[in-house]
Amino acid sequence: MNPLFAGILLSTLLRAALGNRKRCYDCGGGPSGSCKETVTTCGEGERCGFLERKPQPDPRQTKPTGNPSVTLIHHHPACVAAHHCSRVETEVVGDVTYMTHRDCCVCDLCNSAVASTAALACIVAAGVTALAWLLSGLWRG
Repeated sequence: MNPLFAGILLSTLLRAALGNRKRCYDCGGGPSGSCKETVTTCGEGERCGFLERKPQPDPRQTKPTGNPSVTLIHHHPACVAAHHCSRVETEVVGDVTYMTHRDCCVCDLCNSAVASTAALACIVAAGVTALAWLLSGLWRG
């Protein structure tokens, strides 16, 4: 058996067995200031992504409390349900209303809170795999 074909077959079988689950960074719901990134395997139908939560001003409040120039924004990596990707929703946690924005990415470990080359590596790997598949078709012909 051709080693390239065997590699592609093995990769396909592993993906099918794991249900296309992604390995992603996760903060366990904590804000980015206290984030201890861990690697987790997302559930079926989830992708790697980021959550960004911004508290919204209370419309009943006439005078801002605290320092009005300080806005606490939570931005952290997490597994995100695919149907929530690129959506903005309003959520109420306790007595605070948040606007929550969820962004997703498609490769394993593409959602690091620190800059990484994981996304670029994923694109390069996909390109190399596609090129190998095309070239193997030419060699057989």
